[in-house]
Amino acid sequence: MENMKPIQIVSTSMQVAHVLRNAILTRELREGEVINLDMISKQLGVSNTPVREALRILANDGLVRLRPNKGAIVLGVTPQSVRDYYEVRAMLEACAVRKICRAEDLTPIVQAFEEAEKAILEGRFSDYAACNFRLHETIWKMTGNKKLFSTVTSLFNWSSRASHASDEEYVQLAHEEHRKIVQAILARDEKAAFLSMEAHLKRSMENMLTYLED
Repeated sequence: MENMKPIQIVSTSMQVAHVLRNAILTRELREGEVINLDMISKQLGVSNTPVREALRILANDGLVRLRPNKGAIVLGVTPQSVRDYYEVRAMLEACAVRKICRAEDLTPIVQAFEEAEKAILEGRFSDYAACNFRLHETIWKMTGNKKLFSTVTSLFNWSSRASHASDEEYVQLAHEEHRKIVQAILARDEKAAFLSMEAHLKRSMENMLTYLED
């Protein structure tokens, strides 16, 4: 029973927000397009209420502008919004890895990394997105700072697209960057951990900017 983990129940509105967010970030929904409340409700098989709540979430993310009782207009993703996003994440996550270098028990970060490594060795590249999230989530949790955890989780959700998440070359690159971060943490090298996380997120930013230019 010790290995059992709490079941996480995701609300319908969060699921709808994820679907719409991904459509915006992959440019299936483009800047200026109207998201019709009734149409989305019918397409996703849900009532208007969770769709309305999902649109509020996306408005908070700066991805849409709400239209009273009508849905929303897609604002889209700009190079500046991408840079702003990664700048904030880099500030928070680089400080997070520096902090957990002082943690007494580093087992959780080792387990998260080994889980990702096993998926790669077994050729399960399509599982990378989940492994990537789990590794970052473990870092946030290990800080013990609930505000940081909720803030960075929200930021991570903002970019939850999977355009290259199952591409072998992309997966291998990201995993090697994670390896440097984890090695620095295990060595209790705060400076190396900080710089490795910064470099990882800078490369991720450049990747997304290149994707937007395609």
